[in-house]
Amino acid sequence: MAAAYIIAMRRGTIGPADDVTPWFRHQRWRPVFFFTGLLITFIALESPIDYAGDYYLFSMHMVQHMLLMMVAPPLLLLGIAGARPSPRERHSTLRTVWWAVTRPWPAVIIFNAVLLLWHIPSLYDTTLRVVPVHIVEHISFILVGVILWWPVVDPIRDERTHTVSPLTKIAALSLAGIPPTVLGIVFALAPAPLYSFYVQAPRLWGISALTDQQYGGVIMLGVGNIAYFIAIIVVFMRLFSDPGRDEELAADRIAEALR
Repeated sequence: MAAAYIIAMRRGTIGPADDVTPWFRHQRWRPVFFFTGLLITFIALESPIDYAGDYYLFSMHMVQHMLLMMVAPPLLLLGIAGARPSPRERHSTLRTVWWAVTRPWPAVIIFNAVLLLWHIPSLYDTTLRVVPVHIVEHISFILVGVILWWPVVDPIRDERTHTVSPLTKIAALSLAGIPPTVLGIVFALAPAPLYSFYVQAPRLWGISALTDQQYGGVIMLGVGNIAYFIAIIVVFMRLFSDPGRDEELAADRIAEALR
């Protein structure tokens, strides 16, 4: 992904004339966001967070899931904000499917359906015992994270793109936060551990399986709601921006790039 990003920058697919004004004032922020998103993904999958979550602690596994679904995807998408789309004649079927799943309300439904499905106790325990299933789980978490955040960031636009209104983005983000909040409360208040794998796992630092599960519920509540809250605040602040000034800045950058 890093190599593809650098190639896209060299070829001008992600270029200095792109309009990034919906999110920031200068294109130099894009690679910062993109490579931060890649770094967070790497940390989630290749650091002790992954090992601790796979063998010992539900709470560490929850940290990993939140990083893959709630933190890395919006950063990666901000890293390609304003990128030039390929001609609409290419990959028309794929474009149609992608457009359908990344509309705000289908995206919210898909994201939360996948989130809730993988946290069914029998399936969750299976992911921890069968490596290929665990890999599929992580890939699906990243994918639905991108699907959810795509209509919020709206990274690739052209003159025919139907952009999502700020109020719709706020409503979608508010609704998307309800199922994870309920699930986090269930984890935090359940009277007994829900996942047999962690009941049988060796305990670290004297943390019981039930306490570990409660920590995991608090993490889901905290990270998930903080991510949604930050996004809602940013989108809300955009309501007070000056669209005319944004267009003027974008035009100035394009003119400067063409000189």
